[in-house]
Amino acid sequence: MGVAATAAAATAVLFGVRGGVVLPAVVAAVVGTGAAAALVPTLDALLARSVPGSAREKAFSWRNAIVTGGAMIGVAGASGVLGVFGVVSGLHWVYGLDAVSFVVLAALVGRTAGRRGAVADIAEAHGAAEDAQARRGPQPSDKGYAAVARDPAMRGVFTFVLFVVAAGFTQLQIGLPAVSVLTNDVGGLGWVFTANMLVVALAQVPAQRILSRLPRPVVLAGGASCMAGAWAIVAMDPTPDFRSLLAAAVVFAFGEVAYMPVVAALVNDLAPPGLTGRYNGAHTLAWTSGFAIGALATGTLLAAEIPVDGGARADLGAMPCVNQPPMCREIPRDGP
Repeated sequence: MGVAATAAAATAVLFGVRGGVVLPAVVAAVVGTGAAAALVPTLDALLARSVPGSAREKAFSWRNAIVTGGAMIGVAGASGVLGVFGVVSGLHWVYGLDAVSFVVLAALVGRTAGRRGAVADIAEAHGAAEDAQARRGPQPSDKGYAAVARDPAMRGVFTFVLFVVAAGFTQLQIGLPAVSVLTNDVGGLGWVFTANMLVVALAQVPAQRILSRLPRPVVLAGGASCMAGAWAIVAMDPTPDFRSLLAAAVVFAFGEVAYMPVVAALVNDLAPPGLTGRYNGAHTLAWTSGFAIGALATGTLLAAEIPVDGGARADLGAMPCVNQPPMCREIPRDGP
């Protein structure tokens, strides 16, 4: 609740500011990012503990579909507000509504926390794997992030996530807009991201019914291959335009559908009792670090105007496929 309230305060700063917005924007961005970094692993751990281990991928699949659907609603709402009030006044209303949304989130989390006894009962009834580990008892040294760092499987997941985010997801957020600007085709960028989110929102849950029958390494390799294919579409096009960017965004969306629920469930399957939050925190750190590295690399290459041939870019996109975490083969879908 405190994290949600902090994020609400950060967005409220931008709602109330007048005149120069650079410093308030920086402050709000820093506070909001910090709040999100704490909120995301907390919600992931809560969701993982609220369902039996065998249902985690399904739960995270639904979560991904709902979050993506919410993002689409947010984009449509923000566009509508800006269209009605104009850019200058509209931005204040957008951030004001954003602050209200975090207040609502705090209320919902508080209500859920009031029922955490029921959540604990679910986890106790269905978490057979965690119970087995709990009976063995934690070792004195297995505490905090040091225990996470000593887990070779989690180190592999961390590296895998960092690389996929840096080479894949960051390019979706930075690479596609950059290409659209360089090709003077910014007008269609909104449709590109809309298509990406629409595919994820509509395909995530139905696809999970099929993907759940396949081994995790196969699903992750397929997801990484889709991401590689998306960037190969852009890389192989000598003059990327709206059609190639749209095709890349759609293909990448299918990679997201395969990747997102499996990795989130895998992280929580690896986490021993008492360290679920730490493991999800490490997962979030891998995400944020991947975005930082990917953004820095992409910005540096674009600023230097370094030419990269299509084959090299396609190989770079394919590298997540060979970085498949080997520990996936050792972890069944119903937990460790």
